[in-house]
Amino acid sequence: MADLVPEYLSYDYRCRFRGVPGVRHDPGDYPMFWKVKVKGRVWDDENDGGDGKEVSVGEAELYIVPDAGIIDLFLTLDAVNQEVANVGEMLTINRPDLIRDMSLGGDLLILSGLRVGPKYRGNKLGHAILKAILNTVGRSSTKVILEALPEPTDHSPMEGSPAYLSGKTALRRYWESFGFQPAHADYLIFDDMADTSD
Repeated sequence: MADLVPEYLSYDYRCRFRGVPGVRHDPGDYPMFWKVKVKGRVWDDENDGGDGKEVSVGEAELYIVPDAGIIDLFLTLDAVNQEVANVGEMLTINRPDLIRDMSLGGDLLILSGLRVGPKYRGNKLGHAILKAILNTVGRSSTKVILEALPEPTDHSPMEGSPAYLSGKTALRRYWESFGFQPAHADYLIFDDMADTSD
């Protein structure tokens, strides 16, 4: 495996948003959708030279819902897509206690996906990437929600199979080691933002 130095990770943040953010915005357009591409520097051997080479390490997709406690969260998230609507349903129907304290303000960050390339897994780079996101575009977020399910691919084990359940358990354990807590079903919540600044 190539030697990847986490301090040399670089982030390309891209936001897609129509109009100017604000609570009077159309509900389906209200959450800000961000894509983050992560690159790093590796040094394969002594012949690499001093600069190493830039490689793609991973990517993340997330929604930031500004002032989530003072809007109709269910209506807003239901207007975006089914994945985000499911988060809205979980928060407003199953666990309204999780957003009750957001009535004083604060953004909700929904981590839709975070992938680290197979060559770079095993050293908690996902944690480093999420910390970077929380300290940049997510710095006004008071809560982070994610669904701890393995991402479906062409080579994924079937849902419910022992391999799938094992992957789901490992993923849940991974995010709990970051500080996430169970919310409902496969959803996890993180709300200790003081823990992310180094």
